[in-house]
This record gives sequence, C-alpha cells and structure tokens, in this order.
Amino acid sequence: MLNVYLVEDDPLVSQHVRNALNEAPGVRCIGHASRLATARSELPQCRPDVLLSDLGLPDGDGTELIGELSHAPAIDGVWHPHILVFSVFGDEARVIRAIEAGADGYFLKGCTSDELVRAVQQAARGESPISPAIARHLLKRFRDEGMVPETGFRELGGDSGPAPITSMMDLEPAETSGHDVTAREHEVLRLVAQGYVAEEIAERLLITPGKVATDVRNVYRKLQLGERARLAEQASSRPGWA
Repeated sequence: MLNVYLVEDDPLVSQHVRNALNEAPGVRCIGHASRLATARSELPQCRPDVLLSDLGLPDGDGTELIGELSHAPAIDGVWHPHILVFSVFGDEARVIRAIEAGADGYFLKGCTSDELVRAVQQAARGESPISPAIARHLLKRFRDEGMVPETGFRELGGDSGPAPITSMMDLEPAETSGHDVTAREHEVLRLVAQGYVAEEIAERLLITPGKVATDVRNVYRKLQLGERARLAEQASSRPGWA
C-alpha cells in the first residue's frame, strides 16, 4: 500500500484529493493537515511514502517544510518521504524555490484525479513528476543562467524511416557530475514542455521511458545541488566563518 500524507488548507480541495487517493487501487491517504505546525508534529509518526503539500498555508510557506524534511537525516536511518508539491502557484520563482528546497516533483492544481494519482505513484518510485508548464519554467531558468548546452540534437524517429542508432544517448551518460544540464536532459525538458509524454520522448530520442524519468530526476537534483552550493558559498563568505 502506498501511503500519502496531505498538507492542504482548502477543505474542498483536501476532500477532493483524499477521495481521489483513497479510490485509487493500492493508494491511501493516511493523514491530513491544514497547517505546517500540524504536519511537523504528525509526519514523524505517520511516516508516509509521499508527502503531498500545498505551498500557501495559514502559518507559513510549504517550502519551509520541504526544506526541513529534505535536509534532515532519515528517521531511524530509514524513513524519508518523497515530496510532491500540489499547488495553484505556478510562477517561476515559487516553482524553482520549491524544487531547490528538495521537492521531488511539482504539479499544478487543476489536473485530473488520474493525473494526480499518477504523479503520486511516480514520486513514490523515485521519479520526478513534471508538467509542461513546470518544464517551461526550468528551461527558462537554464537559459537565464547560461546553462543551456551546445547541441546539434535533432528529433529522432518519425515518419522518414528508421532513425540511426547513433544519437546523443551514445555521446553522454544520463547521470553526470556537476550542476550543468546535459544536452539530452535539456532535450527531454524541451519535449516535455511541448506536451510529449515519456513514452513519446523515449521513442524520439531512442532511449527508454525509464531513462527519460532519470533525466528529469537528474535535472531536479542538479537544481538542488546548485542551491546548496550557493548557500555554502554565501556562508563561507560571512565574517567569522571557520
């Protein structure tokens, strides 16, 4: 059973989400909080597989809770939830800040119940659910920071006959060191932003859907690592740093 804990202050939305989760096979909502303080006290006891959290809450920003959970050690060396943001806020600043804080995925309210359940299941598998709107924000962030890789990537597959085996997947691994985005990760984001799903992207890039999911997860991790590096650099520049 996939256990989910919901942080949502709107009664109608929270009831809708809980119903959608509890009606899905193999999924159940084991707890709900309308405030950050309640979530902080209940989460260590509930220990859900996935935390599904809104951002705008009466006693603070859900990003605070995300950062606390992401940077805290696993309870008993075992429990650490996957974190999925479910919010009406789709502006670039909030999206980037939540991902940098440690969110494993970001989904906008207004999606269907099936899309929400699928996103929760993806997060539980260690994937990073992503919508076209969120992908566009990430692409803009990378452009603004000059992180767009040089690439001659062309769309593979299609109606013009079999695509050649040689592609960008042969030139770079899915997992790379550092914070820069690889050409394939950038192309995956670009196709997500255009509305393609994982299976379609995999076909075009001659990779598996699993590798598409890995590339998206790597992008999230690189944002998080980059933010931690920036915070460490800021701390080291303060007077009295030892």
